[in-house]
Amino acid sequence: MGILAAMFLSRGPYRIPVLLALLTALSAPAGCTRAAAGTLGIMPGVLNDTGNRSLRRAIMHWGLEEFCKEFTHRGAPLILREGDPVVGRFFARTCNFQELDNGDVFVQFQGQGYTWTNASWRTSFDAGGSIQYNQDFLMDGSTMYAYFRTRTIAATNFKTIQIERGGAAATSAFGGAANQYAKQIVDQQLSRGFTVIRNSEGVVEFSLGMIEKGQHPARPFAVGDSKRAMLANERTEVHGAQLDFVGPFEVPSDGLALYLTAVVDGVPAVDLFVVRKDTGDTWMEQFIRQPGVPQLPAQQFPLMQDAAATRVQWTKTVPVAKGHYYVVIDNSAVVGTVAPPATSSGILSGVLAAAPPAALVNLAVQLGDAP
Repeated sequence: MGILAAMFLSRGPYRIPVLLALLTALSAPAGCTRAAAGTLGIMPGVLNDTGNRSLRRAIMHWGLEEFCKEFTHRGAPLILREGDPVVGRFFARTCNFQELDNGDVFVQFQGQGYTWTNASWRTSFDAGGSIQYNQDFLMDGSTMYAYFRTRTIAATNFKTIQIERGGAAATSAFGGAANQYAKQIVDQQLSRGFTVIRNSEGVVEFSLGMIEKGQHPARPFAVGDSKRAMLANERTEVHGAQLDFVGPFEVPSDGLALYLTAVVDGVPAVDLFVVRKDTGDTWMEQFIRQPGVPQLPAQQFPLMQDAAATRVQWTKTVPVAKGHYYVVIDNSAVVGTVAPPATSSGILSGVLAAAPPAALVNLAVQLGDAP
């Protein structure tokens, strides 16, 4: 699933694994002697030979060293079908893994998340699971394609925290159906596996599903300087009176900046915030545990707050210190300057209240040197 794709995202561009750096150096022709060049010329073929299983598994071990650390540092988008916008997120809080005798990796995780439907509005849930992945890779010149194919989904479990539409009564009455819906979404993602691509400069791309060697993931739109690390490039559907927490993203050192690009459709405008991880975690916990949109945590201030208008490409550069940061999209009248119509989370005169319009937001987040 895309849930586990998160593990490689935030550290790739600025912390290249030693082994990958070595492989990159080996594949570079500059400065090589003729003998060395001849030897290195066969390296891609040797590495891509699926018969060299023990060598290939040893090389893949670099990814497992920080597997769970990365997994728990980044939220994962949830979608219903390929090409659909994001309809929710899952945030792993605990994770552990073990390598199996056959070279697979067995992962166990637990966390929480949210998703949205017209019938339930926001459904928040606790979720966990156990998945066995067949791990492998291919080299395309000096670019590594690491594949994590789902072998088996050993178990998944869900517990509804709240169903926003209808309040506690709906959560009690329809919690089982909400559990099944959330389980369906997450199981669909788990079954796809994921691909991680690292090029010769250490820049990382990732995608749900399998990306063929030499290909690249589809992105909603082209943005910014290609030399900057692309942390996110996705289309998300943020419904009325809702937030969406994208990230958190790691900034590994001072002197860097987040470069944001967004295009909004469906509503006149949305608010965007950049907040530190501790602020975002507190804010999101309130969002998951209670209906409606909570205010920013007391005495906490965003590093950036701005409004993006519909169908106009919005850009923003946010210099940041070393740390972790969320980009939060707000389509509510509670925080920010944009004020779409408010709504009720209950039942009005025996009729379910209609939700305000959803915002379709194309969002790209890049990391590069501060201006």
